[in-house]
Amino acid sequence: MKRFLFLVLGFATAAAVYFFVIKKDKPKKEEPVPVFVSKYSKEFNTSISDVLNSYYAMTDGFVNWDTAKVQTNAKNLASKITAIKLDELQKDSTIFQSAQMPVQSSETNVKSIIDASDWEKKRRGLKDLSENLRMFLEVVKYDDGVVYWQECPMAFEDSAGNLEVANWLSNVEKVVNPYLGNQHPKYGKTMLNCGESKMSLDFRPKDEKKEEETK
Repeated sequence: MKRFLFLVLGFATAAAVYFFVIKKDKPKKEEPVPVFVSKYSKEFNTSISDVLNSYYAMTDGFVNWDTAKVQTNAKNLASKITAIKLDELQKDSTIFQSAQMPVQSSETNVKSIIDASDWEKKRRGLKDLSENLRMFLEVVKYDDGVVYWQECPMAFEDSAGNLEVANWLSNVEKVVNPYLGNQHPKYGKTMLNCGESKMSLDFRPKDEKKEEETK
């Protein structure tokens, strides 16, 4: 009888050690993270990200009132817009046709920035270009990243003191205003952060958004 009790006690002790020591120390299996697959090819998404990166570099030139930087990056942007892989959109005739106009207009807009002889005209070109690039991103529902649509309530001011709104695209939510920048003849750098993010162009699946938010 005693032998039986010793066996039971030994078994209970071994079980306790296993469950509370050995098993507890085992790392938990991580839940598999769903892999997001864009509805577009890598080549198409790369052609769009190239456009956006050139655009962001150009707006940085506007922020610093750096004509040379604006010119260099505007020329680079012009070549990137021409290289957009639009043929991939032909599988959906509605999207393909709708994307033509903003792309063609963007080509015209960036040329006007390059050719403009004064800063005011270049800034006007930026406004028009930004509108058309936003329209294009919305038409194709670009899903390989988040783009912020930002707004300055006083980007332009006429001789009577009337203010005009203008928008731009950004890869960050923090506002750095390319219309007023840090060397404005009237405001200096005091209006560098003037404006707000009006919306985000984010067409990623919900699972992808949640994963990004938890990082």
